[in-house]
Amino acid sequence: MTDHIIIGGGVIGLTLAYSLACQNESVLVLDRGTCGQGTSRAAAGMLATDIELREELHTLAARSRRLYPLLARRLTRETGIDCGYREQPFLLKRNGQEYLFPSVGQIDPRRLTTALMHVLRNRGVPIEEQVDVTRIEESNDFIRVESNTGTWTGRTVTIAAGRGSQALLDTASISIATYGVKGECLAVRLAGQPLRSILFDDAVYLVPKADGRILIGATELPHDETIGVSVAGVTSLLQAAERLYPPIRDAVIEEVWSGVRPQTESGLPYIGVADSSRRIFIGTGHHRHGILLAPATAEVLANTLRLTLKEEVR
Repeated sequence: MTDHIIIGGGVIGLTLAYSLACQNESVLVLDRGTCGQGTSRAAAGMLATDIELREELHTLAARSRRLYPLLARRLTRETGIDCGYREQPFLLKRNGQEYLFPSVGQIDPRRLTTALMHVLRNRGVPIEEQVDVTRIEESNDFIRVESNTGTWTGRTVTIAAGRGSQALLDTASISIATYGVKGECLAVRLAGQPLRSILFDDAVYLVPKADGRILIGATELPHDETIGVSVAGVTSLLQAAERLYPPIRDAVIEEVWSGVRPQTESGLPYIGVADSSRRIFIGTGHHRHGILLAPATAEVLANTLRLTLKEEVR
């Protein structure tokens, strides 16, 4: 039996698995597709300023920002993979006002998930992909997870599967209220002098990456869970990007993509034990702040999970 089963191989699930593995807890990660290839892959990786966040998230966000450089350095030491953590100026334009932050962090979500998968496998943590979970059943002593590829038992299970979390919890008769918000993005490359600051206004953001790409995003399409990127979406982003930074008109488009982010009716994520349960935990509903809040979410969940197991021993 595994101590902790984590369903969802995005940034939140993988960061939680790493936190638990570092404390010598036994962990199993399950993902319905390929780890790191869902919504986490679509994110720009900005570590947002408080002015962009609801007040209720400020403390959690501040903790995550403190944890990120430590996490990135630790992963680089263990795997040799650069997660793309860097700090740079951030110019926010909102409601006719400009706010310049001299140093705001960012991370490369794709490199981060790659590093997390490497470090987990190096530590012997099993990662099972292409697993379609069909039922989660809780008893007094353990959790049973049934799927198309097998059955696993654990002392706890944490659902961190993004928009898919709601359907998974339904199999255990636990209800949460989320809806999908589709976001479309693109990456461009601009010859000559690179953009050195993150630019952000009400219509678009531009995020320069260490490899020379500039990420442009993101549309906000509530209740749209389709795949693909529309011409209208790309056009609106490019027009807004050019208004914000005119040299972008000379850039070359390298990639377009989309992702569906889980949003809650309250605007606040679900983090902690599920209602009416002792062994089922949730980490979802972060909407566009999943990358930012991942380390702090993992820390909160890991501490709660460890405390749960300790109380059982007493």
